[in-house]
Amino acid sequence: MTKLLRVALYEYKRHVFNKRFLIGLLSIPLFGLVMVGFAFVLISMENNTTPLGYVDQSGLLADPLPAPEPEEPYKPVPLLPFETEADARSALEAGQIQGYYVIPADYETTGRLTAVYNDEISIPAREQFYEFLAVNLLRGLDPAVVNRLLEGSEVVVLSPDGSRVAAQNTFLNFFLPMLMGIAFIIAMFTTGGYLVQAVTEEKENRTMEVIITSVSPGQFMAGKILGDIAIGLTQIVVWVLFGALIVLGGRSSLEFLRSVQIAPQTIWLTILIVLPSFVTIAALTAAIGAAVTEAREGQQVIGILVLPVWIPYMFMFTLMTNPNSPLAVTLSMLPFTAPLTILIRDGMTILPAWQIALSAAIQVATAAGSLWLAGRVFRLGMLRYGKRLRLREVFGKSY
Repeated sequence: MTKLLRVALYEYKRHVFNKRFLIGLLSIPLFGLVMVGFAFVLISMENNTTPLGYVDQSGLLADPLPAPEPEEPYKPVPLLPFETEADARSALEAGQIQGYYVIPADYETTGRLTAVYNDEISIPAREQFYEFLAVNLLRGLDPAVVNRLLEGSEVVVLSPDGSRVAAQNTFLNFFLPMLMGIAFIIAMFTTGGYLVQAVTEEKENRTMEVIITSVSPGQFMAGKILGDIAIGLTQIVVWVLFGALIVLGGRSSLEFLRSVQIAPQTIWLTILIVLPSFVTIAALTAAIGAAVTEAREGQQVIGILVLPVWIPYMFMFTLMTNPNSPLAVTLSMLPFTAPLTILIRDGMTILPAWQIALSAAIQVATAAGSLWLAGRVFRLGMLRYGKRLRLREVFGKSY
């Protein structure tokens, strides 16, 4: 066990403290920061506090009630009355207002407005003006009724057992499981590439001959796979921490981030189904590294291995709109397609316990078989420099 852990620790340090790994590790969090920064830029562009004018020909706003305060992060836009359209147009041409509305005499019966602007009126200013009109149209009603009408309706969807809640402000939670699945897949194949390269390089420079004099082939391969899994989990932990920091830092300004949370079931699905799949990919990439003659050839084979893992992504629309279809259930059971499929479905429906149990059993069995295969391929191919193993040699009778 000590030797196995030493191999795993060596493999872990060898890649984690490499510049290429650190660049790849930080690239996704930096991309997330860029996206959040882009959202802030868009909000700041929309936060145009230049006054907005209006010309009231209906008398509705002769003695107006003030507009409600806008929700954060938007700022109040001053609403300026003008006696005539000529006055409003002069202010617009002088750049004193971003635009103005003309409220005709028959507005209360037709509901028609005329907007005049050079550059389009910002969405927050437009919404504030509409709320300003609504408040004055509802003048005289109970303030509680006015507030209720201004807030509008919010549809909340509950699962039959009450465990899942969907509302307008929680939409992002539906996509979190899918995003976690994609992050795991990226980590799987990133670290798998490192493992193939490490094994093939050790075969090419004959380092393996020295190593196996003190470590058994099984310990050596198990240590490699364990180190590879630890590398992938390091990526996931760092990405999750960065994501948590982004959510915590952006909650005050971005409303959709305030309701972000990861359901406990998603964590259990990750442990029961995604982690065994991680072991499967790590073991298969190690086997590929032991079977091929050079790292470039191994990378090509891994490229083929990637294709079935991304099959659920091709059926994304079907899985999201009909998460309990036969296709969805089938993909949830297959070894390579299960991780992403299960997590996509988890965001859209309640998964039956028997499907979770069966899928987890299949993934664990596949992981165990992959570990056996990796050990066998390594024993057969560790000293065959310049020669690749064939399938009939791997699965044939050994002597």
